[in-house]
Amino acid sequence: MEAEDATHPKKTEEKEHKDHAGEAKPVKEKKAKKPKKEEEKSKEKENVAGISDATKLIAKLEKLDAKIDDLKAKKQAIVARLVELEGTAATGAAAPPATSG
Repeated sequence: MEAEDATHPKKTEEKEHKDHAGEAKPVKEKKAKKPKKEEEKSKEKENVAGISDATKLIAKLEKLDAKIDDLKAKKQAIVARLVELEGTAATGAAAPPATSG
């Protein structure tokens, strides 16, 4: 019987746990965010004036052009979808509602 008592808690212990269920949990303190170092920022924005190799500059320029082209394509797709939605909204509001009769 002692083995059963060890595995099954008494009912009084269960009541004690239930009484504490309504208590508020302690609030965790938020960690302070680390400020970005200036080195990281300067690494992202590499000084173009410091590059003396023409091939590197050409590669950078081509990379920027590719990004610009991708953004222009996304913009055109968004504008086309917006015009489509505005067109259907304008024609939908002008058309009389269909009545089943």
